[in-house]
Amino acid sequence: MKRKLRAKWMWTSLFVALLAGGAAAADYYDHATTTEHLASLGRQDPNTVRVCEIAKSREGRDVWMVELGQGSDRDRAARPAMLVVAGIEGDDLAGPFTAISWIERLVRQRNEDPNAAKLLETTTIYVVPCLNPDATERYFAKPTEEIGRNGAPNDEDHDGLIDEDGCEDLNGDGLITMMRVEDKEGRYIADPNESRLMLPADPLKGEVPVWKLLPEGLDNDHDKRWNEDGPGGVNFNRNFPYNYKYFAADAGLHPVSETETRALADFVVAHPNIGIVLTYGAADNLRKTPRSAASPGRSKPMEAISDKDIGYFETLGKAYRAKLGLEKELEVASEPGTFSDWMYFHRGRLSLAARPWDPAMAVALAKPQKDQEKKNPEARSRDPNDPNAPKAEEKKPAKNRSDDKRGKDERDQLAWFDGHSPDAFVAWQAIEHPDFPGRRVEIGGFKPFVRTNPPLAMLDEIADKQGEFLMDLAGRLPRIEVARIECRLLADSIYEIEILVANTGFLPTALAHGETSQQILPTRVTLDLAPECFLAGNRTTFLPALAGSGGTAKARCTVHAADRTAIGFEVVSTLAGRVKGTVELLKPDDIGRN
Repeated sequence: MKRKLRAKWMWTSLFVALLAGGAAAADYYDHATTTEHLASLGRQDPNTVRVCEIAKSREGRDVWMVELGQGSDRDRAARPAMLVVAGIEGDDLAGPFTAISWIERLVRQRNEDPNAAKLLETTTIYVVPCLNPDATERYFAKPTEEIGRNGAPNDEDHDGLIDEDGCEDLNGDGLITMMRVEDKEGRYIADPNESRLMLPADPLKGEVPVWKLLPEGLDNDHDKRWNEDGPGGVNFNRNFPYNYKYFAADAGLHPVSETETRALADFVVAHPNIGIVLTYGAADNLRKTPRSAASPGRSKPMEAISDKDIGYFETLGKAYRAKLGLEKELEVASEPGTFSDWMYFHRGRLSLAARPWDPAMAVALAKPQKDQEKKNPEARSRDPNDPNAPKAEEKKPAKNRSDDKRGKDERDQLAWFDGHSPDAFVAWQAIEHPDFPGRRVEIGGFKPFVRTNPPLAMLDEIADKQGEFLMDLAGRLPRIEVARIECRLLADSIYEIEILVANTGFLPTALAHGETSQQILPTRVTLDLAPECFLAGNRTTFLPALAGSGGTAKARCTVHAADRTAIGFEVVSTLAGRVKGTVELLKPDDIGRN
C-alpha cells in the first residue's frame, strides 16, 4: 500500500525570524538553527519557498523538504525539477550548509538576477538540507564523536548486547580521537617522515610493529575488544536498494529500513518530474568520471554507467572541477547502497554525487598556488597573518627525511592543516590506561569532523562555488517546445497534421539507462479529438527520447474534423515539462493552396 506523504506546512510563528542577511560569521547548523533558517525563508517569500516535513527521525527531529518555485501546485509538479540531498551521512556538515546557502541565495537573487527569476518560474527545485539530523547533531554534542550513522540500536559485535561498548573521553578534552597502545601484537609504526602519523609496519623493510591503534575508550564488556559496539546505527548512504549489501555492519536490516530513507524514496517516486539529482556526501562521481560500460541488456543488471550516458557525467564533472578550481581529476571512493547509485541505476535519472570538501581537495587546490610561488617568489605573501605566507619549515627542508612514499597523501594533508587550521590535530598525550597496565598509551590524532568538513573560515567560499555549480546544473534540465506545426487540407474536413517537438535543454528527455529501466515514460503528444476521428495515427503519439541541445521528433496523423476550426493538443514529457497548443484548421476554400 502506497504510503501517504505527510506534509506539515510551517507558516506559524514558532521561531524568531533571522535577519535576511543571515549570521555575520559562517558556522555549521545544528537542527534548531536549520529549522529557524528555513522557517524564516518561508515567511520571507511564501510564494517561492515552501517547507514541509517528510519524516520524523528516530530521535524525534523533523526531516525537512524545501520546495522552491513559483506558480500553482499543478504547475510546479509538471515542470522540470532538480533534487538536492545533503546530510545523508552524519559526518557531513558542509553539505547542509551548502544546501541552505543555495536556498538563501535563490531567494535573495530572485528580485535582482534575471537568471534566478527565470529559473524559479520555469523549474522546480527540491532540497533536503539534512536527511540525517540525529547523526549530524553529534557534531554539537560533548564529547564530540564523529559517527556517520543514526542512533538505531545494533548489536555490532553479535554478543547479544546492544551498544554496550562505545568510546570514552579519557583525557577530558571533550573529543573522541584515537589512542595508540604499545603492543608487540600491534600493526603500526610512527611514520619516519612525520612522527604524528602512523603507518602499517612493512616486514619486507625490516620494520617491527610498535603500536596498536584503537578509538579512544575502554573495554567496557571485557572481551579484549575496544569500542566495537558503540551507539548506532545505520549509514543512510548504504541503505538504498541498488547494490545493497545485506548484513553489512552499517547498512540496516534491509533496503530503506529507516524512516528517513523510506520517506526520501517515497518522495522521489511521488515526484517523477525530478530529472537531475545531486547528493552531497562521501560518494563522489564529479571529481573523477565514473566507470562506463555497454549495456548488457535486460539479462544482467548494469554495474557501470551506460556508455551512451557517460558523456553527460564527463561534461558535468569538468564543469564542476572548473567551478572549484581543480586542474585535474581526484581519486574518489564509494560504498554500495548509495542514494546516488539508486537514482541512476534503478530510477534512470542523471544522478551526481559530491563531497563538498576534504583535505585531498584542499591540497589539490593549494598545489597550483605553490607551483606559481616557486616560479615567481616575489608573488608570495609577506603578510605574517596570511595562512599562505611562507612558513619557516617551507624555507628549509627537514633533516633525516626518507624517500618513503607511504603515507605521502596524509602527510600533505597534515601539512595543509598546519598552515590553515593548526588545532586540527591533537598532539599525542600519554595517559594511564586501566586496560593496559605498565604499557605506554597515548591519545591524539585528528579531531572529529576536521577531515570531512572545512575550517569555518572557508565555508562561505565553498558554498558560493557549489551554489554556482548548482545554478548551472539546474539550467541543464531537458525542456520541450513545439518547434513547428503543419496542417494540410487533403479533402473536405480531412487533415494531415504534423507537430515537430524540440528539446531545447542540455539533457535528453530520457537517458539511455532511463529508457532501459523503463522508469521514465516516453514523451507523448495528445490531440483533443475523439478516437474515431483518426484515419491514420492515434490520438496519442509516443515519441522517442529527444536528444539534448535541439533534438527533435514528429507526431503525424490524418484526421477527419468536421465543423472544427481548431484542434487543441498537449505535449507531455516526464522530465522536460509540458506544452499546450492549437492546430488551426484550413478552410475548404484553401484546398487549392496545398
